Amino acid sequence: MGDKLRRSLPGFVGGLVNGLFGGGGGLLLVPMLRRVAGLGVHQSHATAILTTFCLSIVSLVVYLFQGNIDWGYALPLAVGGAAGGAVGALWLKKIPARWLKKGFALFLLFSAWRMYVG
Repeated sequence: MGDKLRRSLPGFVGGLVNGLFGGGGGLLLVPMLRRVAGLGVHQSHATAILTTFCLSIVSLVVYLFQGNIDWGYALPLAVGGAAGGAVGALWLKKIPARWLKKGFALFLLFSAWRMYVG
């Protein structure tokens, strides 16, 4: 597989999932960046955030044109999300890679369970 394709494949998969489900692309990007790109734990999380930001903007533009956004919910969520994102980004370097991997795995399991049970 060519280097450019190998580097763009995780972004394509993350974008596809984000566009279909309105989020979740980052959940796939982190393990893909670890395995496919060989990035470290902290780099994978930070790179996934940047990628998710870009693909979220594209999805947002599509959703805007389709009229699918509830602004009454979206604006407060965006403010809270920005604050939480800043705190998480500041904490990322302080969390040991071992804990970050285990915490992420538990988050994935919890998310899967919540989706399964409804």
